[in-house]
Amino acid sequence: MSGSTGTPESLAKSPFSPIRRVITGHTLEGKSTILRDETTPALRWFPDKPTTIYDFYRTNEHPAKLDSELTQGEWVDEIAKDHSLVSTNGSTFRSIDYPPGSEAPFHRTPTIDYAIVTKGSVTALLEDGSTSVLKEGDVFVQRGTLHGWKNETNEWARIFFVMLASEPIKINGEVLSTGVPPIKPIFLDKDGNPLA
Repeated sequence: MSGSTGTPESLAKSPFSPIRRVITGHTLEGKSTILRDETTPALRWFPDKPTTIYDFYRTNEHPAKLDSELTQGEWVDEIAKDHSLVSTNGSTFRSIDYPPGSEAPFHRTPTIDYAIVTKGSVTALLEDGSTSVLKEGDVFVQRGTLHGWKNETNEWARIFFVMLASEPIKINGEVLSTGVPPIKPIFLDKDGNPLA
């Protein structure tokens, strides 16, 4: 991959703008208000890969409780406390910027994932060898399958994901394994370099 020598400082940076998130809530009088309006910090899951992740929101239960600013005195940002791949009982909302030639390893999560490609093109890879090239505006519904992603182009791609917890998939009474690699977030500065 051009621009990458394998060290975090030399990895290519996503050409896309950082993403702003606006979070709403309620005042003690019950009026709607904006609780947060900020640029979401970028992060990486693997130090040797330039894939850039933006985590926007997480709930850890269903139905979600949306009143922490009322019951705890301030809004609780669950995604700031837990950047794991999925919430096993709630929802996760994030985007991922895939560099040219990159590939996400096969994995299965106990979730239904709604994905929309907003920039570029990526190929969804499935266990039986089937593939689907997704372009800007295409959506992909992933239903607990073992899958991977590959950017087979020479341009960056951006996908937004909403992942909702689901029952695990069972075949003949056996739960299919998740195959999720361990993830440790590495936060990036505004120039795309890892923070110390």
